Amino acid sequence: MRTLNQVVLEAVRASSDTIEIEHRRRTTFIRQNETLVWKAASTAVHESSGLTYGTLGRSCQQIRLFELLPGTGMTDVVGGFHCIDLSKCPTYTALSYAWGDQTDSENMKIDGGTTISVRKNLWWFLHLQQSTITQPKLFWIDAMCINQDDVHERNHQVGLMKLIYATAADVCIWLGRESEDSDLAMEFIAKKGTHGLRARGPGFHPLWKKKEGLALAALCDRPYWTRMWIIQEIIHAKKITVWCGAKEFNWASFKSLYLSLKVLEDNSWDAHHYLVTNVLQSSACVMVWQRAHWRHPDTPIPSLQTLIEVFHEWKCADVRDKVYALVGMANNETSIMPDYERSLKQLYFAVQERNPSCEEKFFNLLSQVLVLPGKDIELPGQSLIEYKSHPPERIVLRKRMNDENW
Repeated sequence: MRTLNQVVLEAVRASSDTIEIEHRRRTTFIRQNETLVWKAASTAVHESSGLTYGTLGRSCQQIRLFELLPGTGMTDVVGGFHCIDLSKCPTYTALSYAWGDQTDSENMKIDGGTTISVRKNLWWFLHLQQSTITQPKLFWIDAMCINQDDVHERNHQVGLMKLIYATAADVCIWLGRESEDSDLAMEFIAKKGTHGLRARGPGFHPLWKKKEGLALAALCDRPYWTRMWIIQEIIHAKKITVWCGAKEFNWASFKSLYLSLKVLEDNSWDAHHYLVTNVLQSSACVMVWQRAHWRHPDTPIPSLQTLIEVFHEWKCADVRDKVYALVGMANNETSIMPDYERSLKQLYFAVQERNPSCEEKFFNLLSQVLVLPGKDIELPGQSLIEYKSHPPERIVLRKRMNDENW
C-alpha cells in the first residue's frame, strides 16, 4: 500500500494543469465587481510609521489594500490605501516577505503627501515594483495594511490571514535584494527549472555547473525560508511568484526543479551531483514539500498540536506567533483565536484548553516553544523533556518541576 508521502509526491509530479490542487478548506469569494469600495471611518495614528489609519469594520471582514502607483527608479515610492470588504474584493497581490531590521528604514509618500517610514526591505520591494508596472497595482502587505499599534485590529486581521492569502490573485514572495550570485540562481530556476534530467549511462548528466549550484544553495537558504508566517502564506496561495532583486520565477518552475532533485535522491545519485543534497535539504525545498503535502486532498486537516510539533523550529519575532501563525491551518476543534493581549502563560493554557487530549510530551514541547519556566505551569510529569533542535545553539529547558530556585 502506498504511503501518504508517496501519494503526495505523485501529485506533485502530475501535469501543470492538475498539479495545483484546490485547497479544500478555502472559502470561495464571488467578485461582484472590480470597483474599490471606500468606507468612511474614524482614524488612528500608527506611532512607529506616522501613518494615519481608518478604522476597519470587523463584522464584514474588511481589510486595507495598498495601491502602488507607477514610477521610476528616480522617483519616490507613492501610493494610498483603500478599505474594502473581502466579499467584494478586487484583484490584488499579497506579499510574503521577511520584515527585516526595524532600525533600517526609508520614507515613502501616502495619499499624495503624507510621508511615512517603512523598513528598508519592504521599501526596496516597492521601489522595484513601481518601475515594473504601468498601471496602479493593489497589494496586501501585513506591515502596512494592519495597524500594528492597535491590538484589536491585529487580532482581527491575523484571524483573516488565511482568507487574505487564499483570495489573492497572486502571492509574491520577496527574498530581498540581489546578492553577488542571486541573479544566476534566479535565472537558472526560471529558464532551466523545468528542463528535467538527461540520462547518461546508468545515471544522469549534472543538473548545473559549480557556480550555479553554489548560487542555488545560497538562494534556498535565505532567511526568508525559515520565517514562521510564510508557512500559511505559501500553503494557502493559489499562485506564487518569487522575486529576488529584479529577477523572478514562478513556483511551478521551482517545483519542477525539486522533482528532478527527488529523482536523483530516489535513485541514489544525489551524492554524485555537486550540492544536490544541500539544495534538496534546504529550507526552500522543505517548503515545496510542505505546500504539496498540506494542500493534498488525502492529507487530513491537521490539529494545532500537529502543526506546532512540525513547525516549532521556524522563526518569528513575537514568540506568540509560534502558535498564531499556525491557527489558520488547524482544524476548528483544536484551533484558537489570535489574541495579542494574552501573556505567554495565558496562551499556553488557551492551547491546553482546546487540546485536552494531548499527551504530556506535547505540553512539554509547548512550554519550551513559549519559553515558559516550569514553575509557571502545571504539568503532570516530573520533568521537562529536552527536544533536539536545529540550529544546535538553541537553548532548551531541562529543569525539574519541583526546583523552586529555577
